[in-house]
Amino acid sequence: MEREEIEYLYALKRFGMKMDLEIMKNFVGLIGNPHNDLKSVHVAGTNGKGSVSKLVYEILRGKYSVGLYTSPHLVRFTERIVVDGKEIDEKYIVDFVNKYRPVIEKLSEKSRNPTFFEVTTAIALKYFKDLNVDISVIEVGLGGRLDATNIIMPEISAITSIDKEHTNVLGKTIQKIAREKGGIIKPNVPVVVGEHKKAARVVLERIAEKNNSEYHNVKDECMYGELNLSLKGMEFNLETPVRTYKIRTKMIGRHQVRNIMVAVRIAELLSENYKISKSDILEGIERAKWNGRFEVKKENPLLIFDAAHNPAGARVLTKTLRDLHISNFTLLFSMLQDKEIENFLRYFRGIAKRVIVSEINYYRGTPLSELEKYASKYFTDVIAVKNPCEAINIALRDDTVLATGSIYFLGELERCLQP
Repeated sequence: MEREEIEYLYALKRFGMKMDLEIMKNFVGLIGNPHNDLKSVHVAGTNGKGSVSKLVYEILRGKYSVGLYTSPHLVRFTERIVVDGKEIDEKYIVDFVNKYRPVIEKLSEKSRNPTFFEVTTAIALKYFKDLNVDISVIEVGLGGRLDATNIIMPEISAITSIDKEHTNVLGKTIQKIAREKGGIIKPNVPVVVGEHKKAARVVLERIAEKNNSEYHNVKDECMYGELNLSLKGMEFNLETPVRTYKIRTKMIGRHQVRNIMVAVRIAELLSENYKISKSDILEGIERAKWNGRFEVKKENPLLIFDAAHNPAGARVLTKTLRDLHISNFTLLFSMLQDKEIENFLRYFRGIAKRVIVSEINYYRGTPLSELEKYASKYFTDVIAVKNPCEAINIALRDDTVLATGSIYFLGELERCLQP
């Protein structure tokens, strides 16, 4: 990608997150309101929203041209915006930045410029319109109600899970966070929910009722049978209000069962207006692979990447490790500054034998000395290695390594592994 244009786009990160929709609406208005012409599925949630988005995208690809917008990326910016299995062309991004840079700067003079995420979302929406996709799957960035993606009017909304994260922005209680994520529920648009906690469900049910939206919670509507789990994937029987399925998936972990339920119910509800068969659903789920989510990178030694980045993610990750009888491993770890590092690491006490901490080359990365201090509270064997490539080389002297804590960290490690 041409250096100047991509640097300009990334430079917008210095303005941080802006939790309002006024500038986003103004910006997309100045580029032709591409979202008004898009059919879409909108997916929010503390954890699981990326997995659900990928599953729905793969299911729909059986018969349709489909766009997928997710964040953040693992290695390449272009991973965020995909149509029919192909990442966005870099030239499209360069042309967009060159064409609309004056618009961005004009908005800056009046109030504020669009943020990095707002501009990226606008690129995705316009790209999907220009390629005339049949439907797009849009993952929320943060929260929901005031997220830049919440200008769309989807066919179906989905909320995967609700836990405490970004409490300085979304609120300090489950109820407040549920209210923010429930902000993607639109009038007369069905919503599929994966969250089980009563405190969150009550809030979401109330929002759905207020909006006259069909409310579907997979805990009430779906049942699954015995789970066969291995490092290759999972198999289980699933029963929904529509039919039964024999699920086979490359996704690993009990938490992915709930994500698959949400994706299947989305597909079943979409099938009222789209030609989606049982085989489309099964084949899409079997095809779906989500990089950086309990991804086995190497088998000997065993190297697993998982982008768990909050305590809720650490909880389900350690459950999966125990289900697979994986313990006594090296934990390779780094995390951003705005995360609950101490609460995250607590889950690995008694299951990991040592920790190697490293730094992320990112403006919000946590300094090495702080990571070492947190890790030393729970582990006696802690190694601090500033360079991620050196860190993973040291870690791989062990038989089993789990790399986790931030998708930005996994992206750096991915580059280290490339020949």
